[in-house]
Amino acid sequence: MKKNFCKVRRGHCLSLVWIVSFLLWGNVTMAALPIQEAKLSIQQRSVALSRVFYEIEKQTGYSFLVRNNDINMNEKVSIDVKNKSVEEVLEMLFVGKNIRYKVEGEHISVYKPQQSRQNAITGLVMDVAKEPVIGASVVVMGSTNGCITDFDGKFSLEVSEFPVKLQISYIGYKSQEVTVRDTKTIQVVLREDTETLDEVVVVGYGSQKKANLTGAVASVKMDEVIGNRPLSQAADALQGTVPGLFVSSDGNAPGKSKSFQIRGAYSVGIKNDDGSYGSAIKPLILIDNVEGDLDMVNPEDIETVTVLKDAASAAIYGARAAGGVILVTTKRPKGETSFQLNYNNNFAFATAMNLPEQAPLMEYLQAYSDAAGDQFWTMGSPSVSKWMGYLEQYRNNPSSIPTVGDGIFKDTDGAVYYMNEKDLVKNMLETSFQHTHNISMTGGTDKLRYRLSAGFIDNDGVLITDKDKYRRMNVSGFISANVTKWFTQEATFSYAHSKRMEPKSALGAVYSTRLASFYPEGNMPEGISAAGDGLPFFTPSNQIRWSNPEKTLYDNPRIFLKSILKPLKGFEIAFEYTFDKNIYDYSWYTGSVVYTTVQGGKDTTPTNDYLQKKKRYTDYNSINLYGTYDFSLGNHQFKIMAGFNQESSYQETMEALSYGQAVIEVPSLGSGTSTLKATDKYNEFSVRGGFFRVNYNYQDQYLLEVNGRYDGSSKFPKESRYGFFPSVSAGWNIAQEKFMESTQNWLGSLKLRASYGMIGNQNVPAYSFIPTMAVNNKYNGWISNGNYVTAITSIPSLVSRNFTWEKVGTLDIGIDFSMFSNRFTGTFDWYQRNTNGMLAPGVQLPAVVGADAPYQNTADMRTRGWELSFNWRDQIGKVSYRVGFNLSDSKSKIVKYDSNSSYILSSQKTNALTGGTYTFWEFYKGKELGEIWGYETDGYYTVDDFVDTSSWKLKDGVPSIDGYNPRPGDVKFKNLMDDERGTNMISSGNNTLNNPGDRKVIGNETPRYLYGINLGLNYKGFDLSAFLQGTGKRDKWIANTLTFPLYSDFKFIPLYKGLGDYWQPVDAANGDYTAVNPNAEFPRIYGNYGNQGSNYRQSDKYLSDASYLRIKNVTLSYTFPKAWITKISLSQLRAFVSVENLATFSSLPKGIDPETLKWDYPAFRTVSFGLNLTL
Repeated sequence: MKKNFCKVRRGHCLSLVWIVSFLLWGNVTMAALPIQEAKLSIQQRSVALSRVFYEIEKQTGYSFLVRNNDINMNEKVSIDVKNKSVEEVLEMLFVGKNIRYKVEGEHISVYKPQQSRQNAITGLVMDVAKEPVIGASVVVMGSTNGCITDFDGKFSLEVSEFPVKLQISYIGYKSQEVTVRDTKTIQVVLREDTETLDEVVVVGYGSQKKANLTGAVASVKMDEVIGNRPLSQAADALQGTVPGLFVSSDGNAPGKSKSFQIRGAYSVGIKNDDGSYGSAIKPLILIDNVEGDLDMVNPEDIETVTVLKDAASAAIYGARAAGGVILVTTKRPKGETSFQLNYNNNFAFATAMNLPEQAPLMEYLQAYSDAAGDQFWTMGSPSVSKWMGYLEQYRNNPSSIPTVGDGIFKDTDGAVYYMNEKDLVKNMLETSFQHTHNISMTGGTDKLRYRLSAGFIDNDGVLITDKDKYRRMNVSGFISANVTKWFTQEATFSYAHSKRMEPKSALGAVYSTRLASFYPEGNMPEGISAAGDGLPFFTPSNQIRWSNPEKTLYDNPRIFLKSILKPLKGFEIAFEYTFDKNIYDYSWYTGSVVYTTVQGGKDTTPTNDYLQKKKRYTDYNSINLYGTYDFSLGNHQFKIMAGFNQESSYQETMEALSYGQAVIEVPSLGSGTSTLKATDKYNEFSVRGGFFRVNYNYQDQYLLEVNGRYDGSSKFPKESRYGFFPSVSAGWNIAQEKFMESTQNWLGSLKLRASYGMIGNQNVPAYSFIPTMAVNNKYNGWISNGNYVTAITSIPSLVSRNFTWEKVGTLDIGIDFSMFSNRFTGTFDWYQRNTNGMLAPGVQLPAVVGADAPYQNTADMRTRGWELSFNWRDQIGKVSYRVGFNLSDSKSKIVKYDSNSSYILSSQKTNALTGGTYTFWEFYKGKELGEIWGYETDGYYTVDDFVDTSSWKLKDGVPSIDGYNPRPGDVKFKNLMDDERGTNMISSGNNTLNNPGDRKVIGNETPRYLYGINLGLNYKGFDLSAFLQGTGKRDKWIANTLTFPLYSDFKFIPLYKGLGDYWQPVDAANGDYTAVNPNAEFPRIYGNYGNQGSNYRQSDKYLSDASYLRIKNVTLSYTFPKAWITKISLSQLRAFVSVENLATFSSLPKGIDPETLKWDYPAFRTVSFGLNLTL
């Protein structure tokens, strides 16, 4: 018997929540109609037992007689029933209270037995095939008294009184509730739980039974994947839960956004911020059927997330769905429900993990001496050998060396030595604290339903001070009213506000790995450097303290209105309107700080301070009008849907920089004493389309679906603005065929699926068909009379008037199955996606043209991949357990690319953001996306490879290196081909596919074999769950100070742990270049780190393995028995403790996070605890 108690008491909630709850409760009470005869409805909370008796008497005509005085008539009880019999109400009232009753005419006698004795209930639990169910759970409802069935399906249970209600359950079967009135043996038949098959999945503009899906669709329930994890954003919960969905991050700072990529969707024509081309196609994220920002949605407000992965399921969204679709459905009550108030919290503490770790200072000084000699580069040019002696002396007797400040010693010759060894990274970190609170109210009648919710999260990051913070507030409301039998009106409103801060130093060196462990903290003491006396050193911790945080604010109000009409049976019309406003506000002031370094002196950062402000708002309007007609013709079921969609987006951006602030404590745009730069941008586009879907179902056995959308986008020229995108899919439930009858005792379902569809891609700039020029009012390339001038900074761009949609066609073949009473379920998909007519610069133009080629449909790409997922759930005795696993893989290959007819491998590009240059690996026909080119190594050069050690001439047959003069200890490469440059010479050839020199493909940086693992155990209210995820294969070329010893600017770079195994000669000073360690991990560093550019070119020897496994979360929770919590007016209470990022297994150097593949804001391990309670 279902117990829906309403238990709101004074003092339990905020006054505002209480007032709203009281008003809504009143609406529910007024809606309850009196029931004639022996049926009644009662809704009472925390009232005396005598009050409930009075209500029963008033509604039914029965009168109560209380026999014994030991029944407490003032005991507080709560009850919420409608149209229930007197017997059902009394059983609910007396459960667990040892109170008995007897009906005598119009009187009900209530009493407690004078003696309580144990009574044995025996029974047999079977399935529909009359086979015994072993290990089924048999529990007295509302208590902890229970047992399990034996190998024959039998059980025996002692109870103190009759009647008693038992709950019998087992994994894969529907639970049964049985009322037992005496000691006779009972028989219970458990039926297969078909909930998985009957589950309804949200799809484009509608929903379908999961069993009848014919496309590649994956759906997750947010409450299940988020559990009790201390997550601030919904995207964090989706990582590793959906096969084929890659969730990536550009950083670990609190509130940092994550990116999605479905099935490796990619386009070579997407222009990046740095000016390069090629990027993942972002999936369309729809929140209640309209595009929105997932980061601004409270995860607690999300009911389900559905991922549409193939063209057949996503084609209904046309132009915007080339990268797949993520459908987010928010929580809302369905039908009549009692009032429910839920509150949950989460308190979390986090510490940084996987931090860079330097080698001991002695080891670093030795490496420096091996590379650059005895003279160090700091104040007074100290001697390295002397420094090492002082360090040994200081460690044995610190008082023997007079130091000041942070272990600074100035010798008599003016050389300055640093005695204190420290961890500069740990010095800038602290334990962070995060707290999350969510409250929601849900209820309604058969005519009026509502949900109100609010959430708050505050995360103080792991950096010292409180300058790295993330805070978000969410409020939302939903109301649905059945105005008539055929008209329903729904309204959803939400508002989200977030604030993210992170310290930003004008030096840009908060996460620098250039400072050695001797670098002093604090300020320069007196007497060391006259110019630097009292000034702070620029260590990471000092930079955090003096820097100003960059602040990013987001505001997101949203209104969603939906009108539903049902004029005919099976016919439903829906009209939806959404207004979504996204407001972005960014500000940062560089400040002006005077600091010093270990070289002494006085520096100011920046030389010209400035205040930067950037504001942007986006107005998004959406209209959906669609109708669905569901009907049957005998065994033939049809569902037809057709509709119209129109969406428009308008965006304005303004950015201003004010230089030379007059009052640095209160910076403002108007108080600048120097240049004021201002820019603004506008962006507007619209999408309009008509769509349809037809579903055919014959006895849930043969399934067919046809989709189509005729779409138009303002991003394309008028002549080629519209396109039609169809899809078709079919399914065959083989398990229902007669020839499969012999498998029905173990095979629940087996469905084959196949689909093909075409989708357009409009991921191009909004005005690509219009010639544009850039105008700058502060152009720094031309100054008149000392002033900046307004100038056109680029020539008119070349455009094409006939380009149109990229067309993405996907073939998908899949299989879904369930076995052993739904205990084992799984799915497998294989797919091929052909992206044709990708928009890219159309042809390769000579450099003298001065402009890029215009966008044209000139490139094609093919992606192939597969996905696998399965789940097993079962029970052993009183312990139930679950295992889930998903795995996916994909590869993409460019099959056409007209813009690179010369097949150039790489080129130098100017970064549009920084102004610097970088190597861009070009696209060409036949290229596998993500491939890494490099050289194949062949050990190290030895002294035996040279004629002598004076001329350093190589012997015949030993390969030389173009542009370098090798020495013993340098990396030797294999000669793969010769050209006009010379014979047996290592070179890059002419940098084309036909002549790449001695390079070849050595790896691929595309993430492969993405996987996720879910594990769980449950025993008597305790639930232990674990979630693991990772990447099975990925290569990455990482060249920085954490991967190579003293890398790049070697004199000023520390040595990190594990990098000390570099090639060393026996005695280079005396001409003995025999290797001390011929199998060293790294090449030589002697001779001022000569030939470093050659040794650390991209090669197979130093290619990093970026695969990893991360134990993402482990949670232990306990759900308190209802018999305990009903005494404190609760219907549910759960406590939990959780660990996020428990452990990571990776071969990458410490400091490099396998998810971001760089050192930046550190990843952190979080321990959290909290409560979840429901009134």
